Amino acid sequence: MGKIFKRYSPASLQAIVGREIYYPSSSVKGYLFRYTSALFITSLTVLLSITVRSESMAILLLAVAIVGVAWVGGVGPSLFSALLAITFMYMLFFYPLIPSRAFFLESMILLFIACIAGMGIFYSKKINQLARFQVKEKEFKDLIAAMEGENEKLKAEIRSRDEFLSIASHELKTPLTATLLKLQTALHNIRSTSLANFSVQNLMDMLLSSEQQTQRLSKMIGDLLNVSLVRTGRIELELEEADLCVITKDVIKSFIEKAKKENIDIRLKAADSVRGKFDKLRIEQVLINLLSNAMKYGKQKQIDVQVEKVNNIGRVTVTDYGIGIPSQQKEKIFELFNRGAQNGQRHGLGVGLYIANQIMKAHKGKLKLESKEGKGSTFLVEIPLRQD
Repeated sequence: MGKIFKRYSPASLQAIVGREIYYPSSSVKGYLFRYTSALFITSLTVLLSITVRSESMAILLLAVAIVGVAWVGGVGPSLFSALLAITFMYMLFFYPLIPSRAFFLESMILLFIACIAGMGIFYSKKINQLARFQVKEKEFKDLIAAMEGENEKLKAEIRSRDEFLSIASHELKTPLTATLLKLQTALHNIRSTSLANFSVQNLMDMLLSSEQQTQRLSKMIGDLLNVSLVRTGRIELELEEADLCVITKDVIKSFIEKAKKENIDIRLKAADSVRGKFDKLRIEQVLINLLSNAMKYGKQKQIDVQVEKVNNIGRVTVTDYGIGIPSQQKEKIFELFNRGAQNGQRHGLGVGLYIANQIMKAHKGKLKLESKEGKGSTFLVEIPLRQD
């Protein structure tokens, strides 16, 4: 019983009635609802007409009832209501006498009202339904278009992921293979070379090469971990008071030796102090990535770094005068797994600028790019000095 009452609760009955009125079904329940409604409305009107005891008022009330039935049920129920009304009128005012011509005229008027009201309301509902269906159709088309766009986006992400897995496996395998080969060679020399012919310099060169490959491998693994943190929303900032000028100078110092070897001049123009509250290690990570890219794609030309304060914003600008970035790649340069290319050769895992951009977003800052192919690139870091 509980299930029955729940099934036919006032809310569910209201929904059924509304659906049958606006979207009449061809089921037995639909016909039963419409013709029962016609009988109920007409009967109530007749009972009201009995109390009035006026033929003209009864006709008016029955005409209104027929229109009401037409609105609820359409042409068929309205004609059914008109026939019931005519029958009741005869029983009330003429039975057992033969009805007058006026009664036949009134009967024809009621039937005419039933046809006109039923057809008019039926077609007006059809027009209303068509308008509703068109609105729904547009909504579904927009939804399908959005889903198709999301589907294409997901497919592109899957392709990027598959490409990344292929790149990562290759990039990670290279330093491992090189390191293993150097260590195996070193062990072989130690075991098989006599002490008199043993070269410490060769051993040092092998170990230095192994160290470099291990550092490269460590950086790749660190990048992958950072991507994982960003993608899962688990990147956390450890905010502390720090000087953006000092951080920038320290990062440049870490590149000095490499810059000298590659004959690259890094020039710094910095304010006396740009103090703020941010994650020092994360900002260092951003600047290291930008300087590393500037040295990689700068054609061994000068690199300019500028640190300044504009209102409550700390700015670091890193400019190189190398290959630049093609206009078609500017929009994608900060995307995950997007790798810079020159002459068809790609470098790295394609996660550095993505991570840097996400770090800046976490600081409520921005990472901007200005570049012209063949003229170089300028990356602009803007970071609020005080986090709200």
